[in-house]
Amino acid sequence: MLLVFYGKGKGKSSAAYGTAIRALGHKWRVLIAVFLKDSRSGEIELLSSFRRLVKVYVLGTESFVTPGDLGNPVVSENMAKAYAFLKYILPRELRNFRPKLVIFDELGLAVHLGIVDERLTCRVLKVFTGKLDRHAVVTGRYVPSSIKGMADLISEVREVKHYFRRGFVNLEGLDY
Repeated sequence: MLLVFYGKGKGKSSAAYGTAIRALGHKWRVLIAVFLKDSRSGEIELLSSFRRLVKVYVLGTESFVTPGDLGNPVVSENMAKAYAFLKYILPRELRNFRPKLVIFDELGLAVHLGIVDERLTCRVLKVFTGKLDRHAVVTGRYVPSSIKGMADLISEVREVKHYFRRGFVNLEGLDY
């Protein structure tokens, strides 16, 4: 199945990583690809410790990419890593590691920003739709309609109230 967690609220990646933890409880192999951001998060630290069952690819850089960054070298690095992962590394991992769950964290936003090719992404995600032997989760603030149209489940996360508005940004243990 292809699951999509998107929207402007907090909790999309947390929902995806919660799904990964649930999968680990069933001894599934999990592959995680983190787009646009680095590996400094409690979830990645914890999940990386399950070396036999979890593989993590961090495709972002130390700086989270925003729309204002488009055109700078950081974006070029993100583009190169994302393309190489989707085109070459992921197919090899699907054959050899055989994950039952693949998390594509922030892939929706990366496609929306034009950092990741939408057609390539849709070809990659097609192998997960409507299947019971392999599942994927795509997260991102914005997810293109082409991906949402393929999804078997879509959850929109919207902000009702957020401590960011009071100046509390990137709180350890809550946000990373």
